[in-house]
Amino acid sequence: MTSRSHRSFMLGIPAAILLAAALAMAGVGLLGTWLAQDQLGEARAGKAAAVAEAVQHDLERAIGYGIPLPRIEGVGAFLQGIADRNADIGFLALTGADGALLQSAATGGSLPDRKQMETLAASLRSLPTPETRAATLQPIERDGFLILRLPVRIGRLSSEGGGGGVGQPPAGHVLVGVQPGQVRGQIAGELATVALGGLAVLLLLAELAGVLARASFRAPLRRLARAMEEAAAGRFATLLGRRPRDQVGRLLFSFNAVVFGLHERRQRFAAHAEEVRAAVFDPEVAEAVDRTRRSALEALGSGLEAAPRREVDSRADDIHSFALLAASAAAMLATGAGAGAGDLSGGMLAALPAVALAGLVAGYAVPGRLRRIAALLTALLLLAAAVAAIAALSTSALASGLLGAASGGFAAGLALSYVRRQTGDGGLPSILRALAVGVLAALLWAVAVDWDGGLLAAPALLPAGLALLLARPIVVPRS
Repeated sequence: MTSRSHRSFMLGIPAAILLAAALAMAGVGLLGTWLAQDQLGEARAGKAAAVAEAVQHDLERAIGYGIPLPRIEGVGAFLQGIADRNADIGFLALTGADGALLQSAATGGSLPDRKQMETLAASLRSLPTPETRAATLQPIERDGFLILRLPVRIGRLSSEGGGGGVGQPPAGHVLVGVQPGQVRGQIAGELATVALGGLAVLLLLAELAGVLARASFRAPLRRLARAMEEAAAGRFATLLGRRPRDQVGRLLFSFNAVVFGLHERRQRFAAHAEEVRAAVFDPEVAEAVDRTRRSALEALGSGLEAAPRREVDSRADDIHSFALLAASAAAMLATGAGAGAGDLSGGMLAALPAVALAGLVAGYAVPGRLRRIAALLTALLLLAAAVAAIAALSTSALASGLLGAASGGFAAGLALSYVRRQTGDGGLPSILRALAVGVLAALLWAVAVDWDGGLLAAPALLPAGLALLLARPIVVPRS
């Protein structure tokens, strides 16, 4: 029951971190959406006004050359080109003097079609034409759109203050519509991208936090509990090594001091009793001293006879962080190679899992005394693969992916071999979870960056560099 409660507590640490971070991200996202919606809406309306005035100016110049508005060629392509360059604008349209639709262009499939645009233009036909620029830039609400309706005047350009007189009707109108609801959708899409990337980072941080909690508290206290149980049974042969530099470490140091002090006092008592017995000439007194010495040593027990030894135990947490970060970096590199290798054959891409499996087998076969060196070299290979991928050479995309897959498989093999052959704490499930979390975080990041090979290779430098630093705790067994 106690072991189960400890396991639940340690699993609850990363879960609590993930939950708190997710709630914080959700709150920040909602607040950001609320604050940015009005600002982006105003910015989009301002851009629509600038586009409308630019189109108005060009059409008025064409009319100034004596070309009637309905007969100007290429207006549809002209409007469509502007719409394609400004995807955040809903539609552009041109109406004639009678308000009938002449040309229109839209930027998305969900926007009004030709028939809907004709109906929309007809609903604006009866509206009067404002005579001031400020009045023309006031948007009109229709069918979920904010529409700017700028007149195309005959005579002087509107930008120059002309208008052809109050009584002269315009040759037509330029219509530019934006959808305020698109702002919310755009923000939601960007928040989803940020959330995926943030979730990938949080998964790694939560797993690392769990390892740190176990290494800082649970593992030292468990070793202290075992050593105290041994001491209660009269066995004082263990000095606790690998002490953290905190209050828990001081506690372990105090236990070591107690054990060493007991051993030293036992040895001094035995040596002093032997000296007293040897210095006494009366056989009866010498016999009494010897009996007292033997009874005292028997009361102390045999656990203090041999000098205590420093215990350095191997555990799964030694290699947990290395396996997590190496798997994440390798998955980023392999995913980036697959995403950026559109011109490569399927057989070459299928080599990635085969190379990873071969690396797994090779890593599992590494002898115990070479595991730390092999882990350091693996992290260096991951760094080299990331640098090669960042170089953006077309010939190095698959090579860096293969190197990353091989290094990731090799790191997984090292971790599994370390747990199965060197540790005795049953840490295999935690290592498998670390490998799975590393790959999952890499896939979430790949989705967040839209499977961009460059944006996958550059972030792989960070986990690869951290894996190089976190290979140091791996214990090398004494021969």
